[in-house]
Amino acid sequence: MKRNVKLTLIACLVWVAIVIYLTYSRYAPNNQSMVLDVEELREIGALIYPEPVAIQPFELVDHHGAPFTDASLNGQWSLIFFGFTNCPDICPLTMHELTGFYSALDAGLQQDTQVVMVSVDPFRDDTAAVAKYMEGFHADFLGVNGEFSTVSRLARDMFVANGLMPVPAPGGGTPQNFLIDHSGNILIIDPAGKYRGFMEPNIKRANLKQAYEMIRQAL
Repeated sequence: MKRNVKLTLIACLVWVAIVIYLTYSRYAPNNQSMVLDVEELREIGALIYPEPVAIQPFELVDHHGAPFTDASLNGQWSLIFFGFTNCPDICPLTMHELTGFYSALDAGLQQDTQVVMVSVDPFRDDTAAVAKYMEGFHADFLGVNGEFSTVSRLARDMFVANGLMPVPAPGGGTPQNFLIDHSGNILIIDPAGKYRGFMEPNIKRANLKQAYEMIRQAL
């Protein structure tokens, strides 16, 4: 009789231990919870790469006239958007959503997050034009421009498509104007200056905030 009671007690203790372990495994910040987070991120419009992607050295200029280089990405998280000041739709919409998202961040997250727009139209977007454009968005944001070759190389490192498309001139003459083609992803850079993933174009600020907070908790 006593032996049966002892066996029952041991079985109960083992069951309790299993329940505690499974509960911890479900909610502790381990690899399994990271996999679940990645799936949820995809559902709301974000993607994290399995491994960080290195960014080659570059030299650009921000809209205050200060150098903006690969070293400028170190020490804080960065959200980078490639756009241009004459963009009629996706650029102002994305920058507007980023402004609302950034303003809604907790002070701690906001303090170590920088938002950067890199111009893919260096022929028209000089520093003065970029500075004027950035007045319409959060004062903490940076607008960046530079040589087309440098911007194109940086875009390529971040898997961003961009290019110039000449507009046919009336009568078949030499084109005098061009259109800009570019991806609309919001790129995520970690404090080591590595490219970690992106948010998809047209992501709304609520999903943007949710995805960013999940990423910051997981990485």
